[in-house]
Amino acid sequence: MRPDPVLPSRTDYVIVGGGTAGCILASRLSEDPRVTVLLIEAGEDHAPGEEPEEIRDSFPRAATPAHLWPGLVVERRAGQPPRPFEQARVIGGGSSVMGMLAMRGLPDDYDQWAAEGAQGWGWAEVLPYFRKLERDEDCDGPLHGRDGPLSVRRQPPESWPPFCRAISDAAQGRGLPVAEDLNGPPADGVYPVPMNNTPRHRVSAASAYLTAEVRARRNLVVAARISVSSILIRDGRATGVELVRDGAAQIVEAGEVILSAGTLHSPALLLRSGIGPGLRIAAAGVGAGLQNHPLLPLSVVLRRHALQSDAIRPAFQNCLRYSSGHPDTPGGDMFMTVLNKTGLHPLGRRIGGLMLAVYKSFSRGEVTLDPASGAPRVRFNLLADERDEARLAGAVRFAAALLADPAVRRTADTAFFPVNGPLIQRLARPDPASRVANRIAAAALDAPAMLRRIAVRRAGPSLDRLLRDEEALRAFVRDQAVPTGHVCGTCRMGSDDASVVDPRLRVRGLDGLRVVDASVMPSMVRANTNIPVAMIAEKAADIIKGERR
Repeated sequence: MRPDPVLPSRTDYVIVGGGTAGCILASRLSEDPRVTVLLIEAGEDHAPGEEPEEIRDSFPRAATPAHLWPGLVVERRAGQPPRPFEQARVIGGGSSVMGMLAMRGLPDDYDQWAAEGAQGWGWAEVLPYFRKLERDEDCDGPLHGRDGPLSVRRQPPESWPPFCRAISDAAQGRGLPVAEDLNGPPADGVYPVPMNNTPRHRVSAASAYLTAEVRARRNLVVAARISVSSILIRDGRATGVELVRDGAAQIVEAGEVILSAGTLHSPALLLRSGIGPGLRIAAAGVGAGLQNHPLLPLSVVLRRHALQSDAIRPAFQNCLRYSSGHPDTPGGDMFMTVLNKTGLHPLGRRIGGLMLAVYKSFSRGEVTLDPASGAPRVRFNLLADERDEARLAGAVRFAAALLADPAVRRTADTAFFPVNGPLIQRLARPDPASRVANRIAAAALDAPAMLRRIAVRRAGPSLDRLLRDEEALRAFVRDQAVPTGHVCGTCRMGSDDASVVDPRLRVRGLDGLRVVDASVMPSMVRANTNIPVAMIAEKAADIIKGERR
């Protein structure tokens, strides 16, 4: 554990939240030695090279309680009971715990932002910042950067393990060609997954931007294990924050307050500070417009000859971007990642999978405030829009067609939906009893087909059974679709009165307060949100520096 730094009583910039956006802002703003910057993180701080091994690993296994918000629950769909939801609480945020996919989205995602009132955020304006942040090891040209802080690399098709190759071949047979660059010109196809890692280690925003050299700057303080209770407001201006450290309240005054607490906690902090619908500072859009990518995991039992080589550590190898063709939906709206292993333990090496997701969803939820605790109350309203439900059910049928391909069947069989979370988590625990049970379960996968199907039925229903009944499939999709960590939209950027921040990311109706994280996205992008958030932070840093000059 790093020693606690002394907090300043006043700073030029206080950044609330040490996730992807917060790390980038702290690094870029402190480049100017004339200003002082305080970065506040609620979770632990780990300097580059000092991260726990589960964070450093290029196989994603850091989504453990030590690195997540405790007690965070969400309502996935109206009428369902609240369930736990994983959101990072550690330096680097989602870039320290999630899957390391380095996706941008499609150009017209950003042109849609501009059309919705976020002037200056169209594709032509954001592309320079995507180039600035990346160090692409495989792709060059006018779309890519080669000397940015975040490394981007891919597993080439010739190294894809057997199940991944077989799915690729089956997809090509259905008109999806293999292409090189998911962040290149938009097209449906089979792609290598762009990743922020080396073959063995994660590259997070914390390790890339808060290097030892950056942390040595005298004008930058990185403070961890601190919660911010409210924003201080006086005469129409944010003047600082009230925080709690080791149980004691403290005030830090600031020339500017920047919220980078994320899509769930940034609106909650605004609401706790009296900024929101019907509050002291009326801002109708705070907490509204919550968006996410609904996902459904589908697992398969891998044949022994189709296991992923131990020499290939990361989970992600290739993926499919394709168009649903559903009425009133854009192209490239669907995404499928292919897994040739789902864990590092014996059972995980025998289970592959397809992660089925709608990447341009239309359902909207909200974040409000729990009056008792002051914590965010989250309602995702997943699949409320019929187009989302229909497309996710269609993804199941498309996946079934791929799995029925003879080449795929030679690598995997016994497709099932892994919905028995408690059983799966118990088998993945590192304790001795769980390890023994894991090995026994893995050995059971070599049993005759009928016994194997009986064994996997404990984890979830078979794909074959659901395909026989369209109504049952739709009901299953509605009940079992899960929210990803790609949340956005609760502090929408725009030019209308209902938007929360303007295109310079300033909170409407107040001076000295900005929001810089995924909550400002006017609409969902067809990508995992980490790299788009990094772009937002890079552009925001230039906006702030420009105003100061």
